[in-house]
Amino acid sequence: MSPNRLLRAESFRLAAVFALLFLVFAGVLMSSVYWIVAHAQRRALLDAVDADIGTIQSGYRGEGIPEAVEVIQQRLGPPARAGGARPEAFILLEDAAGRRLAGNLPPLPRTMGLAQIGPDAPGAYPRLLGKGVILGDNAYLFVARDTHTIAVAQAHLLQAFSWITLAAVAMALFGGVLSSLRYMQRIDAITRTCNAIMEGRYGERIALGGSGDELDRLGNAINRMLDRITVLMENLRQVSDDIAHDLRTPLTRLRSRLEHAQGAPTAEACALEITRAIADADQALAIFAALLRIAQIEADVPSRAMTDYSLSDQLHRLIELYAPVAEDTGHPLTAEIAGDVRVRGDQELLMQLCVNLLENALRHSPRGTSVQLRLDRMGGQARVSISDQGPGIAESERENVLRRFYRLSSSRSTPGTGLGLALVSAIAQRHEAELRLLDNHPGLRVELLLKRA
Repeated sequence: MSPNRLLRAESFRLAAVFALLFLVFAGVLMSSVYWIVAHAQRRALLDAVDADIGTIQSGYRGEGIPEAVEVIQQRLGPPARAGGARPEAFILLEDAAGRRLAGNLPPLPRTMGLAQIGPDAPGAYPRLLGKGVILGDNAYLFVARDTHTIAVAQAHLLQAFSWITLAAVAMALFGGVLSSLRYMQRIDAITRTCNAIMEGRYGERIALGGSGDELDRLGNAINRMLDRITVLMENLRQVSDDIAHDLRTPLTRLRSRLEHAQGAPTAEACALEITRAIADADQALAIFAALLRIAQIEADVPSRAMTDYSLSDQLHRLIELYAPVAEDTGHPLTAEIAGDVRVRGDQELLMQLCVNLLENALRHSPRGTSVQLRLDRMGGQARVSISDQGPGIAESERENVLRRFYRLSSSRSTPGTGLGLALVSAIAQRHEAELRLLDNHPGLRVELLLKRA
């Protein structure tokens, strides 16, 4: 993987941004800690200076200059040897004429209050911080402490923060590189799969890492999209094959009718053939309309929005509509409909589903046998069942009859296109409902399980 591509990766840029934010916050934190430590050490140094001044002033107030000199000598101890340890305190006591009376500092210009002496001062002392005060008789006292310890502590603090900051930034960038490499590898896997799909290898799918992260969710969504596209393409191929085979017969018959009409000996015979040709054309148009309807449903483009409504009321209207038709065909129609069963769905599509099932039951049942429609509750679902006492459907054929244009051998002598149950299946899938074809002993029982509203 090229460095340029790695640096342009989103994960690496995020790691760099977080590293920069860490530097900013670390700088703020370091400045605060640095100031707090320096202030505390400076305060402690000045407290020590004030304590020494107080001790010397107490000796002076008791017995005058001699006592102050003695206190200073006790405080400083014996003179330090050359190259020895640095003294803890630095003191200067001068009389009114400016002569040094005691201390380990050379004569200095009198400075009242807080003062700082640099290393360039006489005697080449280190940087000192102290206070100057006036004793009685115009004697001058200056007490100071070496600020070297403060400088060392600050240097150590800066060094520690620098190493911590460098280590944190290095870890952030290293982590960014690792995450970018893994991120780009998974992106490359997704890209390869998409390229394979575009090259015609429709069975390829994105391998999931199993971590459940955003790339896994994206890969899972793409895989489900590819599965859906595969199903739609298979449906399109099947529809094309079915149209090529099953529409050939009505179109051939239509052409034959027109040829007969063209050569009919009389006007009445010509009109009869034209009427039959129109019927064949209507049948072909009905097939195309049914195929278009199924395609719209399978493509998730319903004619109306889903609504909550009473399925009980809808089935009562269906019974009222088909009771005269059932009576004319010699099929007693009975109904057991539970009250106020509400579902969420497309009323028009679910009505079409029930009409198709009811018409199939009336068409394929022997005259004199009953047809029953039932609606009840089963847990959180509404169960619609339509039962007849016809020949039924063998268990081995129940998946096949849901395909387009598939017709059982016993049904080929009856009118129909073989699209009724295919439309029922598409509507059931559109509503995420379960469609069951069961034995009625004798006959067929079709059950539809819908989620209740």
